[in-house]
Amino acid sequence: MSLRPTSGVRYALERTLIDAARVTYEGHAHRPDDAIALRVHVALPGGAVTAEVVAPEPHPELTKQVAALVRAATKAEVAAGQALPRKIVRWRG
Repeated sequence: MSLRPTSGVRYALERTLIDAARVTYEGHAHRPDDAIALRVHVALPGGAVTAEVVAPEPHPELTKQVAALVRAATKAEVAAGQALPRKIVRWRG
């Protein structure tokens, strides 16, 4: 099975850092022709999400999409004060 979708974007993120102030996820946005490295931070205890593309060129639309995706995937856990998911994998488009 290939990591790359035939259309759209497959987001695959894994939790890499947990501390009192934030949780960090790192991974990739897999598109049909390439994969873009991503880093996403979830601030604790409020749940504010910031995302960045770890690549030579900016991808503002991709950054907004992954921030919204992680916000939705972690919202319930943040509100309940529970541990955030270890992996987040979603397909869009």
